[in-house]
Parts: sequence; C-alpha cells; structure tokens
Amino acid sequence: MRYLDKIALHPIFLSFTLLVFLAACSDDEQPSMDPVPSNTVVDVAMENQDFSILANAIGEAGLVEPLSGDGPFTVFAPNNDAFQAFLDVNNLQVTDLLNSPDLGEILQYHVVSGEVPSSAVEPGSVNALNGEAFYISIDPEGNIWINGSAQVISPDINASNGLIHALNNVIVPPSQNIAEIAVGLTESEEPEFTQLVGALLRADLVETFSGGSEDDFTVFAPTDAAFEALYEALEVSGYEDIDEDVLTQVLTYHVIGTREFSQDLRDDMELETLLEGSNLEVDLGNLRIGNGGLIANMLNIHATNGVIHVIDEVLLPGREEVSATISLENEGFSAYLVTELEGDGATVNLNEENAEIELEIGRRYTFRNTVSSDHPLEFRNSDGDVLLAQGSEEGSFENNIAVNFTRDGDEDVTFTLTPALAAEIAVYRCTPHASMEGPITVVE
Repeated sequence: MRYLDKIALHPIFLSFTLLVFLAACSDDEQPSMDPVPSNTVVDVAMENQDFSILANAIGEAGLVEPLSGDGPFTVFAPNNDAFQAFLDVNNLQVTDLLNSPDLGEILQYHVVSGEVPSSAVEPGSVNALNGEAFYISIDPEGNIWINGSAQVISPDINASNGLIHALNNVIVPPSQNIAEIAVGLTESEEPEFTQLVGALLRADLVETFSGGSEDDFTVFAPTDAAFEALYEALEVSGYEDIDEDVLTQVLTYHVIGTREFSQDLRDDMELETLLEGSNLEVDLGNLRIGNGGLIANMLNIHATNGVIHVIDEVLLPGREEVSATISLENEGFSAYLVTELEGDGATVNLNEENAEIELEIGRRYTFRNTVSSDHPLEFRNSDGDVLLAQGSEEGSFENNIAVNFTRDGDEDVTFTLTPALAAEIAVYRCTPHASMEGPITVVE
C-alpha cells in the first residue's frame, strides 16, 4: 500500500477530516438556536406603553395563554387613558380593577373571534368572546363606535394572530333593562323620570320595556320638567288627568322598535315609532328629534333591551306640518262653499254647495272659515255628537293630544285626522244653521 493511502485511512486522520467538514458546514448553514420572535395580540399590548394597564389586566385575568393562541382575534383595546377614565367614573383604583372577579368577563367583552379590519366593520350587534353582544355604530364622519360610548381611535394594529383596534373608553355589558334604569333613576339623589315611570304605569307599558337582549328599543325619554310643562299647557295637574288611551299614544310615540345609538342617526332620517303611522324626524344640526331637544350629556344610556336618549320636551303626535288648507265661504244661511283647496291629502268639488270633502287618515288639515263669526264651523259624527268645534261648543276630541286641535281666532281650525277621529267624523256643519252641512268621507 502506498504511503498516501495509509495516511488517508488512519483513524486519527479520518476524525480530523470529519471535524473540518462539520466546521465548514456549521459556518455555511448554522441553524438558529434562538426562539422565533412572538408578535401575538398579547405581545403587542405588552410592548406598547399605551396599553400597560390592559397588559397587566390580561395577565391577572389568566388570559395570556388563550390570547396567544392561533386565533385569529380582533381586540378592541382600551388604552391607558380609557382605563383611567373608567376607574375615575367608578371611583376605583387600578388594584381594584386587577383584583375584580369580573376582570376576565370585562376583558373578553372586548374581544371577538376572527380578524376584522376596520374596513370590514359594519353597524349592528357582534358577539364577543364572553358570549355577550356589543353594538357597533358608524357615525356620519365614518368613525367606529361601540355601545355608543367608545370610539375606535387607532385601528388596524397588526399582530401575528389578529388585529387590535384601540378604544378611548372601556365597554361593559348592560345589566338592566330600560324599565329598571328608569325606575332606578327615580330613586337617585337627584330623582329623574318620576313622571315618565308614573305615566308608563298608568298606561300599563312597564312590562313592554322590561325585556332582555331579545328586544330592541330606542326610547326618547322626556325629563320631569318636560312633563310639568306639558301639564301646564294642557291645564291638568298630572298624568292621572290625561285619558289613558291618549297617554298610551303619546308614550308609544317616543319609542322606535330598533336600537339606535346617537351615532346611528342621520339628518332628515324618518324614525318609525310604535305609534302606528307616526314617524319622528331627525335634525342633527340642531340636536332635535321631532319637536324635542336631545340633551347632549344624557344620550346612549345603554340597556339590555335597547338604548335611552333623554329629551327636553314631551313629543306629541299630530304636530306635523299641515297637509292641506280648505277655505270655506257661505251661500246665505243655506250652504257652505269650498272656494279654495291648497296642499295634498284632500279632494273636493270647488264652489259646490255643501260639497263632499274626502280626507286621508294621518294627515293634518286647516279649515279656513272666511265667513263671519255668525257661522262657526264644527265637525260631528253620524249621531250628531260634536267632535270638534270652532265656537263655544266643546267637542269630545278637542283635548285629544294626538288630534292636537287648535283654533286661530274666528277663522282657522286645525287638527290631525287620527284613526280614532276618522272612525267618528261624518260631517262638517255650521253650529246654528243645520242646513249648512256637508259630508266628510275618509280614506286610508
């Protein structure tokens, strides 16, 4: 065997060669022994000083491991200022929050399964990780809100297992329904809604607003001062003096059958109330609903079954604009003549003696009596009972809030043709002259 062959086969030489080879491989393809960097929603919160209270809370609640999983998760994350505001309002310290037995539930209420970028967020209810629903609104400027109280101020913070949207407030699921909230406020240090609750009891409507999340109501709740102003205008001492049916109409006129936070409202929006055929118009520029002013610091009171917005006036159905004006003259003592018809919702043959007038339910009308005060106008049913009267007679519908009958001197009378009035009204006539009488027909 040659000398070189002997060297190549020597065990010491083979070992050295193997070491050199391994060293070369190590230099070229050395695998990293460091752990792969983690960037979960938990890591992002822990690394961001604005989320330090949230990060501590996640640790105390035992949610580090669950929220470090594959997910994906979308976290609506209150920043430190949001938590501090929450603590101040509830007279708590950070330690009180971290030691709360409800901490885990509160945090999970801010998390939803799945990755939802801000561009995909839509208004409506969302089920949180704790099984409770929260409600997303998008205001006219496109800002995202939750439960009407927390705004997304920094969206789409990326993590390896989801997204974070920073909030400026802590959200908490409501624990009381609308009726419970209203009753509770009547017993506060500065009582409110005593008249509203009393009116609801008289109209037997408390049970309607005592449900849970299966219901969706928005209540525009008048203050006690608003009710007192109404009593003065009606010259009554309280809700006990208002006809129960009328009171029911008024109260249901303050409620819509959907959950609308203030951020969901839009200018000129027509809100369909629980009073059939009656809508409320939104005027955001002047912060008004119908004829009532929204009280800015008492909006979005969240309940299990809806939301309450406080207003400064009792809303009365039938206060809409006049649809048509019907002008009357006389033919001696024998007949009325309709000489002019302006607007919509009425049909009549002009200048015909005691002509038939057709009206529509739900419309508001002005009858302009241009003849002398010797011919006061009134409206009767088929039995001859007076329903509304321009003169000294008092009709049975004149104090009906929904009808909202008004007199303007000796000339104009105005009323809303409610379904109840429509079921009764049959003729228009002159009080002292029975020959001056014409029929009224009603259409839907």
